[in-house]
Amino acid sequence: MSSDAKGIVQQQKKMSLDEMIRATQIFIDKIRFLVDEPQNTVPDVFIWMLSNNKRVAYARIPAKSILYSPEKDQRGKDCGKIKTHFLKLPGKRPLGWTVQAKVDIYLWLGPVSYTHHIMDNLPVGYETEIPSSASSGHSMVPSPACLRYKTVHLFQLRAHMYQARGLIAADSTGLSDPFAKVTFTSHCQTTKVSCKTLSPTWNQMLLFNGIVLHGDGEEIAQFPPEIVIELYDDDAVGKAEYIGSTVAAPVVRLADHKYEPPKLSYHPVYCGNLSGGDILAAFELLEIPDSDPDRLPPVDPPDVSQIYPVPTNIRPVLSKYRVEVLFWGVRELKKVQLLSVDRPQVFIECAGRGVKSSVIHSYKKNPNFNVLADWFEVELPENELLHPPLSICIVDWRAFGRSTLVGTHTINCLKQFLFKPQLDLQATPSRLDIEKILATVNKEEKRTIADESAENVIDWWSKYYASMLKIILLFSKIYEGDLESEFNNFEDWVKTFQLLRGKSNDEVHADSEDRIIGKFKGSFCIYPSHEDGSLLDGGQPHILQGIPPNHSVNVLIRVYIVAAFNLSPADPDGKSDPYIVLRLGNTEIKDRENYIPKQLNPVFGRSFEIQATFPKDSLLTVLIYDHDFVGTDDLIGETKIDLENRFYSRHRATCGLQSQYEIEGYNAWRDATKPSEILTKLCKDNRINGPFMRPGEIQVGTKVFTGQTVFTEDENGNEEPVESYEHLSLKVLRSWEEIPEVGYKLVPEHIETRPLYHKDKPGMEQGRLQMWVDMFPKHMPLPGPPVDISPRKPKGYELRVIIWNTEDVILEDENIFTGQKSSDIYVKGWIKGLEEDKQETDVHYNSLTGEGNFNWRFVFPFHYLPAEKQMVVSKRENIFSLEKTERKIPAELVLQVWDFERLSSDDFLGTLELNLNGFPRAAKTAKSCDVGMVVAACEENKISIFQQKRVRGWWPFIKAGELTGKVEAEFHLVTAEEAEKNPVGKILSYTFLKKIRSIISSPLFYNNKEVDVT
Repeated sequence: MSSDAKGIVQQQKKMSLDEMIRATQIFIDKIRFLVDEPQNTVPDVFIWMLSNNKRVAYARIPAKSILYSPEKDQRGKDCGKIKTHFLKLPGKRPLGWTVQAKVDIYLWLGPVSYTHHIMDNLPVGYETEIPSSASSGHSMVPSPACLRYKTVHLFQLRAHMYQARGLIAADSTGLSDPFAKVTFTSHCQTTKVSCKTLSPTWNQMLLFNGIVLHGDGEEIAQFPPEIVIELYDDDAVGKAEYIGSTVAAPVVRLADHKYEPPKLSYHPVYCGNLSGGDILAAFELLEIPDSDPDRLPPVDPPDVSQIYPVPTNIRPVLSKYRVEVLFWGVRELKKVQLLSVDRPQVFIECAGRGVKSSVIHSYKKNPNFNVLADWFEVELPENELLHPPLSICIVDWRAFGRSTLVGTHTINCLKQFLFKPQLDLQATPSRLDIEKILATVNKEEKRTIADESAENVIDWWSKYYASMLKIILLFSKIYEGDLESEFNNFEDWVKTFQLLRGKSNDEVHADSEDRIIGKFKGSFCIYPSHEDGSLLDGGQPHILQGIPPNHSVNVLIRVYIVAAFNLSPADPDGKSDPYIVLRLGNTEIKDRENYIPKQLNPVFGRSFEIQATFPKDSLLTVLIYDHDFVGTDDLIGETKIDLENRFYSRHRATCGLQSQYEIEGYNAWRDATKPSEILTKLCKDNRINGPFMRPGEIQVGTKVFTGQTVFTEDENGNEEPVESYEHLSLKVLRSWEEIPEVGYKLVPEHIETRPLYHKDKPGMEQGRLQMWVDMFPKHMPLPGPPVDISPRKPKGYELRVIIWNTEDVILEDENIFTGQKSSDIYVKGWIKGLEEDKQETDVHYNSLTGEGNFNWRFVFPFHYLPAEKQMVVSKRENIFSLEKTERKIPAELVLQVWDFERLSSDDFLGTLELNLNGFPRAAKTAKSCDVGMVVAACEENKISIFQQKRVRGWWPFIKAGELTGKVEAEFHLVTAEEAEKNPVGKILSYTFLKKIRSIISSPLFYNNKEVDVT
């Protein structure tokens, strides 16, 4: 443990703050694990409360916390102290449990030899009474029967209950009628009831008079008794329902001390292990002087109902603020009381003031509000930490003027909505100019299928795989998560608030999916109100700046599904047959016929086009199903995308900015508007001067961007200079966050990786999906054709391997009469992954020197993806499989030399494994062939059969790192089309047969069949 601690200290300069905190936390957890004994040697202490000889409640105190030791550092933390313990019900705790009782108790546990220390920490000023039955001859110090205190202190407790926030919903409407119950020693009082709210403001002071405390005054001031605050929901029928509790310590002021008013602070509330909000309150314990009992700080007079308000010097200092509200719309509203929501209206409330939106006349036709903004004035504390919560309530207006509460949302922290004027920002340094690098990549981009090597073909998948390798010159940005997490959920213009309904308790968390009834889209802007009552920016509310009109918009949506990873298995064999389903509004697209069999990491390469109307069709759901021949298909997982937030976001998530502007080819510009048009619109929307385009530069505001604006066309041998500002405009757009004051990041060309979830398995990822979405408004010019992301089709190849000769093959057989060694040599070959197509030469019998002559040809057909350098193998995993499983593996050729045996199994002599993409060059002669040419081959000395096409020479056979033979072979790679035009046989080479036919005049037989040489 000490070495671990030293390691953390030594690496503190190398580690980031997060890594440092994580390592330290792990170290602390280890220490706590070692401190806690797995088996306590001293039993714990139990306190039982009995009623009619029946155990009704108990508290359990760990023995180690009250164990005595002469050494203070080794003593239990609660040993010899008066502590407050809360009793709970025995057995399983019921739902909505409450505190059964509390007891203030002084506990001491230790050896008999230390009993004279029992009373050391008791409050001073007591007298003991020794029981008469105590034995005087016993060595143990007798325990007193009781303690009598003669010094009595009289106190008054003032509980300043101001407000609460984020309380638990105890009613079916998602609200509560909370009140607080304050208990101190044996006194108890309650606050007034606040109806239908989760953020009550009581502004009430509870007075506890005549509180008697014993002991030394200074000790009481240092260790005062604790106050218990319990929260309940008031019900018209039945008893109040418990919704949480907390414990607080009062501020003690003795009679001879100067009075200072306490400060309000938040106290966290818990209902069991569930967080139940916070209470803003202050508690003070004031000693009543004996000489002048009325000499206490004055209190404000009570109201008509004899409720004392919190004193002015304790209440927060209030200032007048203006709250501007953006009413955009409501989304995904579920049924309430078996009826659909049709005419919703939003109510906003904060500190007793509020505003309401217009009524949506038909939620199904248009879920947006007609009136976008409204405002109200409210008095808020100048201290931001004491701001009251803001409540959002949505009601549905039904027949006969009835209204039904749909759902609520409480915003506990208003700091995010406080408006602060932007300061002048300094221009940040420009990024590194990458034009030279891009010019180099341009040469790579012009490669076509006509090149000599198929590996040089560049298409969209080349961009994709280059991006996976973090080569980001011309390629897409691949995000490890969804796009929303990179751009703050695109809430730069509007926020989305989840509306909750129903009760929340220990078993159903407050943010459970079952309680979400819908969403409200809007925003708030809070700023100090002017004395003349004018708006911040003249006549228009500030919150409407940059907000688009909320009328309906027709949009063309293109969804590109690239691939999926780590899908959850849906079949008994541990695999899935995934396919894609898209849902947007009333449109559903099922791509069931294009399912991919037996894959957990499928490459879809599919694109879809959908016509949609915002805001009615704004939630895109992408589902991955498992295809089944029998029964219904199983849902693997789904992901949901709010397209409306992306469409209107200033980050311009409609179509990602590519890294370079091209007119045609795989990297052609796919947006409907050109970079210069986008730049002009951004300057206009942000009210900045520009863009001013001059040869070689573009000026936006005060910032100047330089780059190439004159290009030379070299097609058909003509070289005519062409002026274009599109490339430089695109450079400005990709550096838009560097623009002073108004700069922000624009969405680049990207692929997002979205997690898939299943409603029956909440919180558990069912896989990840790589995709992106492009959106084009219909009133703008139509974009070009969709990007072709169809998966690459493997190309058919045929590898022809001719085994000419072998040399220096080890001799395994020994003649029992002469002792002479020999081998019956033959060569076996196959391509890894296609083991069912193993091929063998004939046997060269009785080789005495390890030499073998074969002139034998193997023919291996296979499918290959040149750009990915992978071989595609499709085959059934077992005889019961209905579908073939497709795998991508490296193309590797295996050649083995064997010794033929007639009466036993053949003997393995050596092997040669060659990766067809990069294998060592062949030796020209058998003498120059050794093990080192394979084992120690460097990259520069390797060749690819896909580039060389034809190779001949000598390679070594190896077994256990030793040379066991040499083979002279010839590799010839042809395409499937070439193989069909020029077929060859698999048995003997044509030249060898012709030589034999010229030597012998009789017919040539092979396998008891005559061979026709012609």
